[in-house]
Amino acid sequence: MKAKLRTVFLILLMISVKTQLFATAQFPDRLILNNEEKPLCANPLNAFFKKTENSEKYNALLSKYDVVTCTACWRGYIATFEIIDSALYVADLTIKIVVEPTDKQKSFQPKDISIFQELFGSGKPFLCDFYSGMLIVPQGKMVKYVHGGYLSEYEKYILIKITDGKVINKGEYSLQEYKDKKDKAFELFYKSNKYNDCWNGMKSSFVESISEESKKAIMKDAEDVYLYDFFEF
Repeated sequence: MKAKLRTVFLILLMISVKTQLFATAQFPDRLILNNEEKPLCANPLNAFFKKTENSEKYNALLSKYDVVTCTACWRGYIATFEIIDSALYVADLTIKIVVEPTDKQKSFQPKDISIFQELFGSGKPFLCDFYSGMLIVPQGKMVKYVHGGYLSEYEKYILIKITDGKVINKGEYSLQEYKDKKDKAFELFYKSNKYNDCWNGMKSSFVESISEESKKAIMKDAEDVYLYDFFEF
């Protein structure tokens, strides 16, 4: 009975989401900016979990709980970040777990819990010196919904370039300015050796016979592989 109820909850959760290469739009991480919590269309902790000991510790923590997962959050967590003294820190990390009802006639309830202190060993913000990449922070209203990754479009964007956890550059753009700059960055990327290197690392996920235009479209949506190196502020 519990498994059946959980499946119903996940379907409802997926339908209710209106939120790169995921087939489903993803719940974003969060960034505290100017004392406000903003959606963050980037996942800096991906770099942290590339280290085997970190991913193993995370998986061991998850095994302690009855975790609720869904296709709208493939990574399984929501992280909250903060910029302190021009450096990026992770301030929290939550997962969604099952809470069994005390009344057997009621369905289970999902609950968000923090595993930050268990994972990082302290309640203090943890410096993201493992991360070099671009933070993409949408602003204003969503003007176009795209059912995949972080591809939905918003009125404005803040972009913050991070190198080894330190803020290197920052800019704020209208949607059209952001799209124009992203197009230019992609064209520079497309002409570089990095383009083929990145495609060679990804192509096994796709059919062998694929047109160049389709390949370009796939690569253009994978913003994290080229914005850091080629976006001009």
